[in-house]
Amino acid sequence: MAKNAERAAWAAVATGIVAVGLFAWSRTSGISVQARLINDVVLPLSGMKRRAGDGRDLRRQIALHRRVEPARPSARLRRKFAIDTFMVDGVEVFQVRPRVGGSDATILYLHGGAWVFDVLAPHWWIVESVIDRTGARVVVPRYPLAPESTWRETYAFLDRLLDSHLITGRDRLIIAGDSAGGCLSVGMAQRLRARGGALPAGLLLFSPALDLTFSDPRVLAIEPHDPMLAVAGCRAAGRLWAAGTPLNDPQVSPLYGPLDDLPPVAIFTGTRDLLHPDATRLHERLARAETSVALHSYKDLCHVFVAAPIPEAARALDQAGLFIRDCLSQDRA
Repeated sequence: MAKNAERAAWAAVATGIVAVGLFAWSRTSGISVQARLINDVVLPLSGMKRRAGDGRDLRRQIALHRRVEPARPSARLRRKFAIDTFMVDGVEVFQVRPRVGGSDATILYLHGGAWVFDVLAPHWWIVESVIDRTGARVVVPRYPLAPESTWRETYAFLDRLLDSHLITGRDRLIIAGDSAGGCLSVGMAQRLRARGGALPAGLLLFSPALDLTFSDPRVLAIEPHDPMLAVAGCRAAGRLWAAGTPLNDPQVSPLYGPLDDLPPVAIFTGTRDLLHPDATRLHERLARAETSVALHSYKDLCHVFVAAPIPEAARALDQAGLFIRDCLSQDRA
């Protein structure tokens, strides 16, 4: 008993030392203790980085995910919001809306997951946060994934979804997405523009993946500091989705496609995300094209940090809510 008590005491002391160290570091580094814990403790212990670094193991990881996917809205979320499920061309689509009040805006939210993984629990946190800040109705499709489907099937489904009864009024629509969903968001806008179709009121991008080559030298420089992603895994997932299409083809890597005449864009990125260079390149190209664009760059934060329970995420989501409201108010004006 005495030894157990001694071990517990030393564990408490060690925990206190770590906590004090993290607090001191957060004060000098400019990010919250919570963010520091996620970057330097939670994510490294999760093994995500190690798994992402082995592109050869991707198909096994996909098979494991398929056994438990998707993460469905929790009981708490179902109590808070009205949630309906529809089938569009055999694909499950969730609709989440306020039970009382709300706006007439619709957000088409395209979840991340490297084009191969389904909806995850953190995506529902983002959906909830966006509704809380805007009152919008959010449509979340379980769009076709690789390797069962390719980019052709993914975009063909999203084209049909945009023309379905679930999406009414492009002038009251925001297309949003994180990571691979950010890729799809830009890709959808480019497809609409190419066809001369009505564009959404805005594009909201969280840590977007836009260049499937992952060849920017800055990506390789950030990789050792990214606690979540690795180039090998990202590139392997991109190849599955591209299915033989060159990775620099604009149909799979929208950063190589036309970026003029797009609707207003807001981009959120963390500097410890190996996709950060994608975000900055997109911002630069949109600015040159004289498209309204805002880049919100958060120092030392990781990939899709907006899904984490940290103060920086709340601040970024506040900014995202303001962007959505501004897009829709400008349209009304």
